[in-house]
Amino acid sequence: MSRLLSGLLDRLRRPFVRPPVHPALAAHRAVQAGRKAGAFLGDLEFVVLDTELTGFDPKRDAIVSVAAVRLRGLSIMAGETFAALTRPQRDVPRQSSLVHGLTASTLSQAADLEAVLLRLLDFIGPAVIVGHHVDLDMGFLNAASRRYFGDELAAPCIDTLRLAMAYEEKRLSLEGGAGLEHAAFDLPSLCRRYGLPEFAAHDARHDALAAAYLFVYLAKKLGQGRALTLPDLWRAGRHWWM
Repeated sequence: MSRLLSGLLDRLRRPFVRPPVHPALAAHRAVQAGRKAGAFLGDLEFVVLDTELTGFDPKRDAIVSVAAVRLRGLSIMAGETFAALTRPQRDVPRQSSLVHGLTASTLSQAADLEAVLLRLLDFIGPAVIVGHHVDLDMGFLNAASRRYFGDELAAPCIDTLRLAMAYEEKRLSLEGGAGLEHAAFDLPSLCRRYGLPEFAAHDARHDALAAAYLFVYLAKKLGQGRALTLPDLWRAGRHWWM
C-alpha cells in the first residue's frame, strides 16, 4: 500500500504537461501571431461568421451550420465565402428545426464537425473574427476546437451587437433621444434601422452577410471619418464610448 501511495504522490508532483495541439490549430496560431497590434482596420482582413445551432448550451447542443464571408479594407469580398452543414452527433430538436429549417434528415449526409472546423480554420487564416452576438458562436466553435484540436481558436473577435450598442448610445446621447431599453438590437432590426440590405433570418449564410454589412456600417460611423484601429473598436465595444 505504501508503495502504491508513494507512486501516486510522485505522479501528482510531476508538472502537468499539456498535450500538443493539432497541427491545423498550430498553423492557425502562427498565422494569427503575425498581426500588428495597432493595425488600422483598412489594413486588416475580417471573417464575419454565423452558426445555426440545436440550442444554446455548448455542452448539450450542437452546431448544424457554419457560414462566413471575408472582408478586406472594410470591403465585402462577395466571392470569398464559406458555408457548410454539419452532421450533429445528437438529435435535432423539433423546435430548433422550426427556427433554421434544418432537420436530421437534411443533415444526415453532411460532414462531421471536425472536418468542417478544419476547413473553417483554413478559411479564417490571418483574419479577425466578427459576428453578431459572437460570444454564442465562439462558445460552440471553441468547445469543438478544444475537443478535436486541443485548445481554442486564436483569432480575436469583434461583436457587432456591442458595436451597435456603442453607436446607439453615442447617437442617442447627442440627439437627446430615448434610452437603449427601447431599441431592438437583433440583426434584422438593425439592418432595417440603418437602411442596410436585408436577408432571410436564421440562415447562417444570410446572417453572416447581414452582419458583414452591419460591421462595415458601424466601423465607419464610429470612426467619424478617421481611421480606426482594432484597439479603438475593442474599446468601443467594451465601454460603449470611444
